[in-house]
Amino acid sequence: MDLRVHLPELAPAAAAAHARLAAMSASRRDELAHLAQERASGLGLLRGPQPIPLVLSPVALPREELSALGRAARLVVSALVKVSRELIEGSPERAKLLFHHLSPLEQEALRTRWREAEELLIGRVDWFVDRAGRPRALEVNATIPAMPAYSDAAALGWLQAWPIGSAIEKRSAADYGGGWAEALFARSHSNAGWLADGLLQAARRARRELPLRVQLLHREGDPQRSELVALSRLLLQRGCAEARPCTPADVALDGAPDRVLYRHLFARYVEPGTPLARAFLDPARHGMWNRVDGWLETKGLLAELSLRADSPALSSEERDAVHSLVPWTRLLDDVSDAHLGTGEGYILKRSHDYGGKSVVIGRETGAAGFREVLAFARRDPPGSWVAQELVARAGRAGARRPGAAAPRHLHLRLADRGRAGRGQRVPRSSRAGGEHRGRRRRCPALPRGRAAGGARCGVIQAWPRSLARRRAMSSRKLTARKWRRRSMQG
Repeated sequence: MDLRVHLPELAPAAAAAHARLAAMSASRRDELAHLAQERASGLGLLRGPQPIPLVLSPVALPREELSALGRAARLVVSALVKVSRELIEGSPERAKLLFHHLSPLEQEALRTRWREAEELLIGRVDWFVDRAGRPRALEVNATIPAMPAYSDAAALGWLQAWPIGSAIEKRSAADYGGGWAEALFARSHSNAGWLADGLLQAARRARRELPLRVQLLHREGDPQRSELVALSRLLLQRGCAEARPCTPADVALDGAPDRVLYRHLFARYVEPGTPLARAFLDPARHGMWNRVDGWLETKGLLAELSLRADSPALSSEERDAVHSLVPWTRLLDDVSDAHLGTGEGYILKRSHDYGGKSVVIGRETGAAGFREVLAFARRDPPGSWVAQELVARAGRAGARRPGAAAPRHLHLRLADRGRAGRGQRVPRSSRAGGEHRGRRRRCPALPRGRAAGGARCGVIQAWPRSLARRRAMSSRKLTARKWRRRSMQG
């Protein structure tokens, strides 16, 4: 599968947008950036009370490339689910090694509910584009991937701040009956809207009673609550009788046939034996379709997928996708120190961590630092760490003159629908990270377009280098000794 995307160079539409940005004075660009941030924050682009930085320099990929990425995401996740099934049924000791870190509630779900958890409501592939323009699947998230509503807020806020619409765009807006920004956003569809539609479609298939009463469950003080508020508005617009964010303290667990439970709460935060834990283990009764499936996003499982790329359980298309799109990844226990050498071409990361907290890049720590971290990682229980091929990032898109606007670290969001195989639903969203180093910049992107087979795709949004660098400091700039101390402190 020779899949390529345009990150180093700009597609015509994005090039035109960059040219208009570059032609603005610095003060005018600052004004535009401030207004876009204000509009996006008002639409829900917040983490707690703090605005999530929205930066200029959007990059739109050609529609055919987005379609290809959507199909690729489907193949990777389908293959991952099949390898998980192969492990659980045929290699239980290996599965035990890979999944030992799961919480007690997740272990119970794995033991009793793993087959029904293969049907995914929403998932995410973390793509990274290398210097040759090839996307590589670094990780898969299949539990509660965030940011569909964030991406909507980013897109619409940016469009509302954009000063000029073309004649065609303005005519479209007049036909739509609203502002040109809203009309253009309506044409490109809504990531959160796709999630809302998927949730309602699942409820109809399960013959839940209409109109639905939807509960959007989150932990107390969840900084992403603004996303759930935006999602609740969309559900109400679609005819739900109720759509309310709630916490474990006020969630209703009566199993009423008109209720739906959307889980934005990790199972590891739920105490086994409680009513909420019992609801998590009985998802059909409570209308919960993003079920407990934390084993599917274990980085060790992606390592197993890389190892079993030629498995007969996979289709020929899936095998091709794994060989082409998944970088070499192995459990650390399966490779020697000699194989990893100085670490120049590898990264290390914990199999069960999130947010890049334990990512170590050999090239940045140096040979001595890499050996120290490697020794530390080998003292953890088996199955705790993975080693992955370092993917060199693509160059910046577009050219710039002194003082002109320029794209920075890029971030792509995709959405994918459809069936992955027997009894499986592929994820409804996937994402491409901007740089294979430290914390991935979780900058929401602009939704746009539709891929083949019902897959919907997105646009790239950028972080400024200074912000990206500050946010990556905790994992990317630490010396091995500082990193080790932080790891030991938890």
